[in-house]
Amino acid sequence: MSGESPLERLAARVREEGPPLSARDPEELLAEATRFGDLAAAGPRTRGQGGEYAFVVEAVREGYLCHYGTSRILAETDPDLALLAGDLFYAIGIRGLAELDDLESTGILSDLIRVAADLQAAGRPDLAEILWLGQIVALACGKDESCAASVDALDSGRAGAAEALAAWSADQARTNGLGREFDIARTAIDSGPSNF
Repeated sequence: MSGESPLERLAARVREEGPPLSARDPEELLAEATRFGDLAAAGPRTRGQGGEYAFVVEAVREGYLCHYGTSRILAETDPDLALLAGDLFYAIGIRGLAELDDLESTGILSDLIRVAADLQAAGRPDLAEILWLGQIVALACGKDESCAASVDALDSGRAGAAEALAAWSADQARTNGLGREFDIARTAIDSGPSNF
């Protein structure tokens, strides 16, 4: 594919859809960060097709932001339309994974969407961000039983689950050489997501 960023590619998809959706100007998109996509693209599982994995992750992230935060891509829109756009972005991301034929990542992102929605409903967006970091590390490096148990515990509201998932994420990032990308993503969530 071209050298377009994942957000530019997503904006192009919005423009293809046409009204009532509209995308921000391309110049405005250049200032938006793609921290989770960058992290996903750098892992040993994804490196060979890093650009496509970054696109998938940023599509899912954009769907999440349309549902629970502020879109990076859409020009001003009403809340109901943002929800519909969020579903569109989720679908674009999941379709991208289907094209990559990656069942493990499909499960990881499906769990991410479901559990993050539960955490948002419980009023815990902070835990949803820890989940995001952990699941993107799992996508980049591979998921193991410890990760799965931590996600299940987080979904069930068990004490210590967020800390366990955060520790697993940091360990996997260090083991797999994702230090820089992981630190950038973790710093962004530690300082509070700019789109919430």
